[in-house]
Amino acid sequence: MKYQLRPEDLGFLERAPFRRTCTRDLRAPADAVFDQLAAHPEIWPRWFAPANDVHYEGPPPYGVGTVRFFRLYHLIRAREQIITWEPGKRFAYRAHETNAPGVTALMEQWTLAPTTDAMTNLSWTLAIDSKPPIHLLLRAGQRHIDQLFRKAMQRLEGLCNRS
Repeated sequence: MKYQLRPEDLGFLERAPFRRTCTRDLRAPADAVFDQLAAHPEIWPRWFAPANDVHYEGPPPYGVGTVRFFRLYHLIRAREQIITWEPGKRFAYRAHETNAPGVTALMEQWTLAPTTDAMTNLSWTLAIDSKPPIHLLLRAGQRHIDQLFRKAMQRLEGLCNRS
């Protein structure tokens, strides 16, 4: 891939020029949600519509340091590295290379908080640093990002309850 992204630590989630956090309560236990999010990336296209191909590079076990390939909209490709893997609690990764110009750093974090044995509060944070045109597109697209999250969480909840 052509573009190398700047490495960042977890503090980037708080200091990134563009940050978006979405939260939803899911009718599913935290372990089942984490399993769908982290343990089985190949399932992402079933619940996150823009994803076409998501898989880990290399054999299990997976965790901190594992590299994941991600393709969106049949067009955008990225390689990400897992930086936090806490089963049932938290999953975070940063993109380290992509084929799309304009993004200089990107990180995502999923935080799970069980509210009952069968309910989980799920919070997703997207943190990006980019060149000005991309930053403007991200700002303008916040409603679209929120809508993608809502629809994805509906599908994710359904998958968690079928597992």
